[in-house]
Amino acid sequence: MFQDIVTTRSLAATLKVLDEGENFALIILDLHLPDTEGNQGMIQLRETYPDIPLVIFSGNESTGLIASAFEHGVRGFIPKRSSMAVVINAINMVLAGSFYIPPDAIRMLGFVPATVPEANLDDDSGDINLSPKQQAVFIELMNGMPNKIIAQRLSMAEGTVKTHLHSIYSALKVRSRAQAILKARELGLL
Repeated sequence: MFQDIVTTRSLAATLKVLDEGENFALIILDLHLPDTEGNQGMIQLRETYPDIPLVIFSGNESTGLIASAFEHGVRGFIPKRSSMAVVINAINMVLAGSFYIPPDAIRMLGFVPATVPEANLDDDSGDINLSPKQQAVFIELMNGMPNKIIAQRLSMAEGTVKTHLHSIYSALKVRSRAQAILKARELGLL
């Protein structure tokens, strides 16, 4: 399944391995490394290596932590209590370009899936009417990029990115990045 797996025991060691220039397809991060506190390692990895998908593997499944992880651009959040089959499926989803949000977290994050088949949705059937700049921000959002990286890539201020994200959330009728990802998946946009 995987050709090479490199493990490290600290954020510093992880950054050293990544800095050596090998081509990694995925980073799986435990938030409790000895040389990081809270979200520090996740934020640093997302900002330093935005093009490598990041998955969090954690025993802490609090709604706040999961929402924060997706706000910082992670592509997946895998609870440590997950079976090996779930872990492998989640990794494969992320490697295929999608996101993995644990099913238990979906409702905790405030997302309520549509109860009617997608074909019967009225004006929500995938056309969310975004401006070209909003579309560009939406694409970067769906690529798992944090606001700072979106701003750099699209040559706009971070405040402008936040304004566009607010408009995107309104168009999708959601309140957060994690909800936007779930709604995009539901609408077949992801």
